[in-house]
Amino acid sequence: MAELLVGIDIGTTMTKAAVVGTDGRELSWGRAPTPWREVPTGAEAAPEDLFGAVCQATAAALAASPPGRVVGVGVTSLAESVVQLTSQGELAGPCIVWYDRRGAEEAADAARVFGLEAFARRTGLSPAPIRTLMKLAWLARHGHCQPARALSIADWVVHRMGGEQRAEASLASRTGALSLAGPSWWEEGLAWAGAKPGLFPPVVSAGHASGHVALHLVQDGGRDMGRLAGAALTSAGHDHLCAACGTGAIRADQVLDSCGTAEALVRTVAPMGEEALADASAEGLEVSRHTVPGCYALLRGHQLGFVLDRVLRLLGADRPEALSALEAAAAATGAGALRLVLGEPFGAASIVGLQADASPAGLWNAALDAVAAGAAEVVEAMGRVAGPAEELVLSGGWARSAGLRRRKAALLPRARWPEVTEAGARGAALFGGMAAGLFQGPAEFPPPGDRPL
Repeated sequence: MAELLVGIDIGTTMTKAAVVGTDGRELSWGRAPTPWREVPTGAEAAPEDLFGAVCQATAAALAASPPGRVVGVGVTSLAESVVQLTSQGELAGPCIVWYDRRGAEEAADAARVFGLEAFARRTGLSPAPIRTLMKLAWLARHGHCQPARALSIADWVVHRMGGEQRAEASLASRTGALSLAGPSWWEEGLAWAGAKPGLFPPVVSAGHASGHVALHLVQDGGRDMGRLAGAALTSAGHDHLCAACGTGAIRADQVLDSCGTAEALVRTVAPMGEEALADASAEGLEVSRHTVPGCYALLRGHQLGFVLDRVLRLLGADRPEALSALEAAAAATGAGALRLVLGEPFGAASIVGLQADASPAGLWNAALDAVAAGAAEVVEAMGRVAGPAEELVLSGGWARSAGLRRRKAALLPRARWPEVTEAGARGAALFGGMAAGLFQGPAEFPPPGDRPL
């Protein structure tokens, strides 16, 4: 019987799953909306609802897959958001989404207490509101019961399926509570946030075998979920870094451009000292542990899908057939005087240059120009820190836009668009193969083919 791998990718908008052969070929897929519940400050979700979306997507992928024995399961997820547990292992509250505004005042206080440069030298990050550390401080300062244990979403799903409690390094890096050089948990920062001792579990690398899927823990997800029973389990880390492994974009001269709801540009680099971490922070870049063992990642998020979705809704072109027509019209014209001016990250954008000859195609071109210019700034900043890159590797749902691909292809001397349907889920599945003993590391993952740009 053929051996199969399953990868699960819990993203901000959608939860995806893929069944992958041991040769790296994607065989089937499943999707479900990630069930965030809007609240005045942003959004949150019940962890069991998140697990329900995992089961829905995974069961759909398994139902469409060929026969075979699942030997490895990897789980990747968005970062910063954590599942809170009591000392008895019970759920202790909702999971707050990374972009929720709770923690803004705490971020300002952290900047004052620790200093921007010192915070970056320790963690590789800025003390921004999205950090888990700031959300924990908000919980403590607003009288909420402090959790005894906090797990990043992917790490919790692994535990929910039967794995041990571990903190994958790339996700741990995004909390603002990890000293990169260790890697070890930053006791001073956690004490400032009012966190309980032992809040986070021991740190491991992506692909670490954390146990096996327990049938009784997944059988409520549907009949097909039973196929996972006994498979090796692992956390495949931060979704963008997992996608880099899923597309093969892990060389030092490559930049992964993950074109999702929130764009992320990722570059694999050697471990960096404190001075280099401060330099990267001064360029507006973030540094974390990579899902590639022994490597760091330069990373910076950018607003892409957030902006483009809004423009499409404004134009009434948020259906696939309407978008195709808009793309065709935009390819035959330019933006003209129209410009889209981006504001604060994930805030409002402004349309300027609205003259008599303005058209929907012109506005779409202006939106694509704006997001491509933002990506160019990030690529240039990475070059100043790590030297020039040579190749851009595109992934994510928005890479399907021909107009966006044309603009992105001009950022570096070479560009690739790997033939991968779900890069994060594919990467997660291959990390599941690591846990099952099929691969020693991402350098051994089967490379994908390329599609024409």
